[in-house]
Amino acid sequence: MSLPLVELPGDLDGRNVLVVPRGTDVVVLATAWFPDAAWTREPVSAEQAAKVRPMTGARFRGISSVVAEPAPGLLRLNGAASLEGPTPVGRAEAQAAGLVVPEVDLYALVPADPRASLDLVYGWMTAAARRAVGSIVPADRGKVVVPDPGAAVDLTLWSPMPLSAQDALPLVRPAMTGARVGPTDVPRPQQSEGASGPPTFSVTATFEYDGAITVRTGRSTEVPVALSRLDWREFGPWSYHVSWRPPEPEELRSEHPSQLHLIARSRVEPSVARIAAALWRAVGGTVVDSGGFIVTPAELQDRATARR
Repeated sequence: MSLPLVELPGDLDGRNVLVVPRGTDVVVLATAWFPDAAWTREPVSAEQAAKVRPMTGARFRGISSVVAEPAPGLLRLNGAASLEGPTPVGRAEAQAAGLVVPEVDLYALVPADPRASLDLVYGWMTAAARRAVGSIVPADRGKVVVPDPGAAVDLTLWSPMPLSAQDALPLVRPAMTGARVGPTDVPRPQQSEGASGPPTFSVTATFEYDGAITVRTGRSTEVPVALSRLDWREFGPWSYHVSWRPPEPEELRSEHPSQLHLIARSRVEPSVARIAAALWRAVGGTVVDSGGFIVTPAELQDRATARR
């Protein structure tokens, strides 16, 4: 027996739809991957339309007034596709469609060229849904795809300042309580060719049940797209990548990881955030998550103090 199709407003039929909580700023999500993303047609919300009143009175006689109607906008992602929306959906409609968020905004994917590859756009939709705690409804309406919002554990700090291993170790050790951190976990530093500053290094802390956390430094001329709109003083070429390797690494790619994996992840995530926060306080810069989205200091603090 086939499952019932997901029902969305009829004008979205035949399109892939990004579903995000009501009021989510999709421009921020879009520019993290597509630096030139912008509205080519601004949306008009019901609240904005209600503020427009027809011109009345003798002085406006003979002048026709235009009353705005609510209308979705068109957000250009890149040369391959745009998003049309938002189409607001209330609690009852969202629940009837099987959407987990009570009130949502729908954004329909509009391909610009049928021949163009949409692989990058599809990848962004998945990352954006995960970041916003939203979902994706495919064009065939067969099911609602809900990327695991907790899967993006790793964080990378991009800073203009380098740290030596000797300076970094006291900063990261408090967030690695109970871990085995020793000289054997710090490889012999290797200075990359043509690079200035202290040698790059890595430190790994291994936990008995929760896998391992590694802090790895590096230097690169290429930085995440999300940083391209920031002032150059807010980031730099030095990266501090804080990553988690679970006891069963293949579960990182699983849509439905085991309960043991989820428990380990919940214990490790605050530590990853505390390490990134300690490094940020020391050298400044900007933190980016594994989905390519900027993590603000306030969000970093929330992650670091989350209940384990």
